[in-house]
Amino acid sequence: MAVLWLTVGLLTAAWFVMRAGHRHRLWYVVGGLLGPLFVPIAVERGRADATVVDVAHRPAVEQGTGLRVAVGVDGSPDSDRALRAIARALSRTASELVLVTVTSPDLVGEDVGVAQRAARRMLEERAEALPEDLPPPTSEILSGHPVDALLAAAESHDVDLLVVGRHGHGMRERLLGSVAEELSRRSSRALLLGSMPDR
Repeated sequence: MAVLWLTVGLLTAAWFVMRAGHRHRLWYVVGGLLGPLFVPIAVERGRADATVVDVAHRPAVEQGTGLRVAVGVDGSPDSDRALRAIARALSRTASELVLVTVTSPDLVGEDVGVAQRAARRMLEERAEALPEDLPPPTSEILSGHPVDALLAAAESHDVDLLVVGRHGHGMRERLLGSVAEELSRRSSRALLLGSMPDR
């Protein structure tokens, strides 16, 4: 009975909570202790919507007729390769470029500010490295599940193309499913998955 109690709690934590973007490992402790009692809590936490934390709008420029593109940026090598590849491909043809990154919804107190500053720094570094013939990008930081956040950003900017790296950071993605795979199932917009090597 104890093994079943523990298993239900741990699986519930993995499926509902961790997949919703809550990365703190204490959720597993709570799940293991509460067992089946954790199910309604996990379902509620798993339904939390992605929220916009910070947006840096691009300078006002004349809107072109090219593609509107959102790129998911997480600092992983695949994410960076995808951004460089799409930047080369869209040279002089993109009318809007949005760089999006996602932070954990479990952060509290000073950790929120630390994560936001790190995310802003990462986005600014990627934006500065873009070719000059691309439009100045808008960069957006969201909190929540990466898939929900990327889909929300794509919807709010009405992009034509969503670009992400095929593989993100860490064991969590390997265990719980790839963001890229889930996006390929859920996105109604054109999706480009990048994992090609640099040349």
